[in-house]
Amino acid sequence: MNERGIRRRNIAIGLFVSALFMIPITGFGDEEKSRQVQFSNSCSPGIQVKFNQAITLLHSFEYPETTRLFREITDEDPDCAMAYWGAAMSIWHPLWAPPSKSDLEKGAALLAIAADLESTPRESSYIYALSTFFSSNDVRTHRDRVRDYESRMSDLYSNNLQDPEAAMFYSLSLLASADPRDKSYAHQFKAAGLLNWIRASQPTHPGVLHYLIHSYDYPGLAHLALDAALTYADAAPDSAHAQHMPSHIFTRLGLWDRSLSSNHDSTRSAAEYTASAHLPGHYDEGLHSIDYLMYAMLQTGRDDEAQQLLVRLGNIKKTDTENFKVAFTYASSPARYALERRMWNEASNLQFVREDFAWNDFPWAQSIHYFARGIGSARSRQPEKARQELVIIKDLLARLPEATPAYFRTEVEVHAESVKSWILLAEGDAKGALSLAAAAADREDAVDKHPVTPGEVLPARELYADMLFEVGNDAQSLEQYQAVLAASPNRLNALLGAVRAATRLGDTKLAEQYHSVVLEQTRLANGHRVSLDNMRNTSL
Repeated sequence: MNERGIRRRNIAIGLFVSALFMIPITGFGDEEKSRQVQFSNSCSPGIQVKFNQAITLLHSFEYPETTRLFREITDEDPDCAMAYWGAAMSIWHPLWAPPSKSDLEKGAALLAIAADLESTPRESSYIYALSTFFSSNDVRTHRDRVRDYESRMSDLYSNNLQDPEAAMFYSLSLLASADPRDKSYAHQFKAAGLLNWIRASQPTHPGVLHYLIHSYDYPGLAHLALDAALTYADAAPDSAHAQHMPSHIFTRLGLWDRSLSSNHDSTRSAAEYTASAHLPGHYDEGLHSIDYLMYAMLQTGRDDEAQQLLVRLGNIKKTDTENFKVAFTYASSPARYALERRMWNEASNLQFVREDFAWNDFPWAQSIHYFARGIGSARSRQPEKARQELVIIKDLLARLPEATPAYFRTEVEVHAESVKSWILLAEGDAKGALSLAAAAADREDAVDKHPVTPGEVLPARELYADMLFEVGNDAQSLEQYQAVLAASPNRLNALLGAVRAATRLGDTKLAEQYHSVVLEQTRLANGHRVSLDNMRNTSL
């Protein structure tokens, strides 16, 4: 390496070490499991086991640990170009939130070091491809840079067909660049095709299983990843994220008991990692799993357990790190707890579970809170109070950064439309209310959900179905509840709504079918939810 390259490397290492994680070695990165992952590289023989451990964990999105491992590798072998690539890959989280300006600068600095080091043509292709993503620190260009990266990864894959890791990282780039409004799922199917090809020879590779779950995490497709979901946790037992990920598919299929088990394992793993790694706050992955756990508890009527989980969430006063997953859970879980139980007055008085959080950095998450308050106010016949919440939601919408992901922006728009529709209904404008509620449902359905959420805090189409039922349009109400159930099987409030609508229509057979599902799904229910208690105590 020339003098300029050494200087650049030392500057970036200092930046890397000071700004990122300093975490002791823990139980992550089981050596036996990492043997499934063989990422060939030209680095020194002494770091190969650790390098493969780092790649194994990178495939499970355990970014704090991969950051630490790649940093250790650069300490042991400063000329290992691919370790700097791995460190940069640990900064960009392709399926989560876009990196900040400072993160983009860190990644670019690390890749500049890698470019100055000797590497094979294949390794240079990995470094060059990722450099296209870190080519600008302007967060507004995120989508364009993701597409450029995917294009470079396509070339890398085509030129290295013998490299399964190239196929896997290319499949991940396809998922990252997928348009959430593309209902053909072209990128997802292409990624799944590559992954299934690799799976034929590496059936328990954690990257294959993980990315297959993300490829099929959509209504109508989730069953295609059920086998991967049942396998992934065992393939990566040391990863809290891997323990959680199967619940994406279980949630999509309405397999609530499996989702509960998956997320109990994940929250326990995250708590153990927080303690063993001596983190300054609770591992953020634990909060992500808490929201999925809250959702599954509420779908099975485990309301007392959900209340205890909410207390547990409130006791987490600091996380490591304070990111978008944390913001989402702090906003969504309390909102879910009130809204799913249809406690409208309780929702209207909802308070932030953590006031000192940096809410202004996440206006789309703030909107969830005010949406819950607005719907709760309107549905408890407090339209003036609901209007106050609507004003706040509209202000948050106006303040959304240009780089806000499409799903989050759409949800804030839907929040505003949904709250306004129920205000109109409370004020006697049923026609206007129904028109706006239908528009909100269509808007929400046009964009696929972000992986951060198990489902919308309260689906706009379910709100539309509720409204139709309230105005006495039972037939259309039933149709809308059934549409909700088609996208979200075994969603409890849609099942309860379908029973009520079918009963009023005189379709006893259909009502009994839905009623039997409710009884089985809530067999371990606790707490006192009026709508559920009435249904469980009624014979059809």
